Amino acid sequence: MVNCFSALFVFLVKFLEPPSQISLEAVYTLQLVGFSTGCAGCLLTLVTMRHTDWKLWFIEKNSVYNAGIVHVGIWKICFPPNLKGFATYQVRCCHEFAFYEEFFPIEMKACQLLMAVSSLLAFLGLVFSFLTPWNICCQTHNYMKIRWLFILGGLFFMLSSICVIVPVSWNVYSVSRNESIPFSYSFSLPARPIVQRNGSAVFLGYMSGILMLISGLCIIIQRSFMRPIRITAV
Repeated sequence: MVNCFSALFVFLVKFLEPPSQISLEAVYTLQLVGFSTGCAGCLLTLVTMRHTDWKLWFIEKNSVYNAGIVHVGIWKICFPPNLKGFATYQVRCCHEFAFYEEFFPIEMKACQLLMAVSSLLAFLGLVFSFLTPWNICCQTHNYMKIRWLFILGGLFFMLSSICVIVPVSWNVYSVSRNESIPFSYSFSLPARPIVQRNGSAVFLGYMSGILMLISGLCIIIQRSFMRPIRITAV
């Protein structure tokens, strides 16, 4: 255990040592790529969290619904559009979930929590990514503090990426096993569909996770191109 902490300390000391080379073009490129991919990843995370197509349930005809597809999300469920009596107008009814519904399986509760945490971490990553160039231009922080802003911004994005990929992958696993959800009796839905498929929210989630991972890596790598210089305004 002591050796592990010693190795970690040595790594941090070397990581924070001033680099010997600098490339302004690389700094600007990584800064642009990191901030733009972070913004895109943050927006996709919010879209994924509110998306209804986490699971697509194919159900048989019952006393309430004709055969159709139920769109199951972590915050909303949309029933088949061909409700009896409304087939002419194709009415689509949806229901908003509360936080931690009693009938939710553990993976859906974890998805709600992790996606909320991911959105918060992504927002913090954007804040630190914006503060870093701002403080460089305004000269309000010294060199070491600016480098820590880079590191924190990158770490927030990378942690946000993990908090997206984990629940999305968990959802994919549960869909592959055709796991059941004991919905409320008022929903008039079976506990298990005929078959279920992954919805478009899964692909959006993976995309947002990859974008934020790239953003975090770019922001952290960017600090290796820095050197303690001071820019004097003309």
